Amino acid sequence: MLARGMLARLASEVPKTSTHNLSRVHLLQRRLFSNGLRAVSAGAGARVYNALLGYGKSYATAAATKPAPKAKKVVKKPAAKKPAAKKPAAKPAAKKAAPKKKPVKKVAKKKAVPKKAAKPKPKSKPRVKKTPEQLEKIKIKATKEHALSPPLLPGAVTAWNVFFSETLTGNHDRDPGTALKAASVKFKALTPAEKEHYNHLGNERTAAKRAEFEKWVRTHTPEQIRQANLARAWLRKKLTAPSARRRYVPLVDDRLLKMPASPYLRFSNERRATGDFKAIKVIEAVKLIAAEWKVLSDAEKKKYLDAYQAQRVEYEKKYLKTYGHAPGRKAAA
Repeated sequence: MLARGMLARLASEVPKTSTHNLSRVHLLQRRLFSNGLRAVSAGAGARVYNALLGYGKSYATAAATKPAPKAKKVVKKPAAKKPAAKKPAAKPAAKKAAPKKKPVKKVAKKKAVPKKAAKPKPKSKPRVKKTPEQLEKIKIKATKEHALSPPLLPGAVTAWNVFFSETLTGNHDRDPGTALKAASVKFKALTPAEKEHYNHLGNERTAAKRAEFEKWVRTHTPEQIRQANLARAWLRKKLTAPSARRRYVPLVDDRLLKMPASPYLRFSNERRATGDFKAIKVIEAVKLIAAEWKVLSDAEKKKYLDAYQAQRVEYEKKYLKTYGHAPGRKAAA
């Protein structure tokens, strides 16, 4: 009876037992059978057995047939955009204290002077080609500027010049021709003592005149005087009037260097100094001297050539020192 009651409670509690207690039920069943529960009817044992099997099957099928709950899809809602955090406004930099400006004195503005209207430029005249005569005049004018104009020329003042100037003093109303004739008659009638007096006055005036001329020459360089003499030589060839030829005589300057005489000129001067050609015309004397030069041997000509070469070397040294360049070359600009 005790065994039946236990089995009955076990059978009634089997459905409530969890799956992990099945092993214990089977173990209990074996023990019951081994402890004398053989008197238990076969039907009761079968019911207990079937109940245990049915519990296992019903549990398995229930677990298999019961559909698993569908997993709900979780749709994430888009997160609401958070308003952007406002950046804190930058603090304005502290202004540096501006340096104190010195008070500027106000200068009274000058009143603007109204500009004069520009005069229209005159139309340029078409260039006209100059004739050769006009070009020649322009060249002569430019050469006269290079020739220089001394205040006076260092010519000698004679006794006649002094006497004639005194005769004309205070007699401007007289005819020049008549005055000249009367002065010449009086000058011839002068005594030797009177002529000596006028010669003395002429020499004094000549010395004063030359001193004034030399003073003017010193205001120019030797190169300027040399260039002026070249211009004067060109003008004497171009201008045919006697007054122009007298006006543009060479300027005398002791600073100017004289070129050494050539060997032939040395021989000619030497022959003229002998006096063999007195009372002979110059042209005839030149022909005779040239014939004698041609007849001379090289040994006889050598002394004149050596003297010329020695003076030529000294001349080039002095020329370079005075003018700053060698003879025959243009001065540096």
